[in-house]
Amino acid sequence: MNEIRLSEKEWPVERRWKATGKSRCFYLAELEKAVYGKFGEEGMELIRELWRKGAERFFLSGVAGFGIQGRGPADLLSYFKLGQEIMGYEMEFVEATEKKAVLRYHTCHFFEKPDPVAVKLCEAHFEFEKRAIEMFNPKLKIKFAALKSAGDPYCELVAELK
Repeated sequence: MNEIRLSEKEWPVERRWKATGKSRCFYLAELEKAVYGKFGEEGMELIRELWRKGAERFFLSGVAGFGIQGRGPADLLSYFKLGQEIMGYEMEFVEATEKKAVLRYHTCHFFEKPDPVAVKLCEAHFEFEKRAIEMFNPKLKIKFAALKSAGDPYCELVAELK
């Protein structure tokens, strides 16, 4: 048998990661929609718990692995910028000061189009960020100021000192 192999030129590692991120996020989003559709708020609480546990398992080791030293707003959002860029997201710092940082997500592999159920799921995903901030620096607060799933042209995550 002649084994078929991916061309490194046509399929560099970056393209492979982006494809992996897109497909996994698609399947996870569809699974979450199905869980919410079948189990309602009880299912949504399971999804929230999953994202909180994800933060507990991966966030601090990711911060260390990325070499993030500080504990300010931009340091916090650097974790999300780097992590999402690995999966092929287009990310941009719009503001980064000692007291406030704003990170814009130009792409989202989960929910690209406006959808009221997707908005609820985005809010459930936000449990990761909320748990992460508790572990990272409880003197910070965090919020999503814009969501693609709500019809905005991008998602925007804001972290600032309380």
